[in-house]
Amino acid sequence: MPATTLTTKISLLLATAGLAMIVLAGCGTTDSAPINGDFQDRGRQLFNAKCGTCHKMAAAASVGQQGPDLDAAFAAMREVGMDDDTIRGIVAAQIEGPRPSEDNFPGVSMPANLVEGNDLEDVAAYVARYAGVPGAKPPIAPGDGPGAQVYANNGCGSCHVLAAAQSAGVVGPNLDEVIPNLSKAEIEESILDPNKTKAAGYENAVMPDRFDSIPKDQLEQLIQFLMSSAAADNKG
Repeated sequence: MPATTLTTKISLLLATAGLAMIVLAGCGTTDSAPINGDFQDRGRQLFNAKCGTCHKMAAAASVGQQGPDLDAAFAAMREVGMDDDTIRGIVAAQIEGPRPSEDNFPGVSMPANLVEGNDLEDVAAYVARYAGVPGAKPPIAPGDGPGAQVYANNGCGSCHVLAAAQSAGVVGPNLDEVIPNLSKAEIEESILDPNKTKAAGYENAVMPDRFDSIPKDQLEQLIQFLMSSAAADNKG
């Protein structure tokens, strides 16, 4: 490929990477964790808590749509030979100095330096390790039964705290606190029609209403997992 053509293509991909980081609100991990490795990895929890609500990324089971699909953005970069170290540097630079809002995402932007120091290192390493990697998928989830994996695969940890799932999302209610007070029917309604009744303190939070697409058997597994796991340490 002529040098000028390659240079032009890389420049376009760098611009795409900038777009991909517009609303990246903080995420991270160590870069040595395998795709199906330790679910307790600190970086993945940070990503789910701060990034997954805006971005789609297969390895994190995140499904956010407010910002760019990180897999799509970085797969293109990998195709022209960019390695993890290069992508890591781009991610870190965009977090320290995010690009202004673009036409595709009007009104969506990210303040500079949302994560710093070691957290910034983890952000860059996690995205560089997993975003756009062919075959990336969520790690095997902790917790008992198939419902734990349903919880992980649907990105519930992006918004919620649940100790049994080792998730640390803070956008939505702490499930260890609210689930023990709900009946099975109320839990199901909160998944299928999440904005009908909102937990105190989360009146302005909006949960996606796409979970009615979860197959019935998986929905049942998820509910059973929540009922058996939430605040398990307090159940005696």
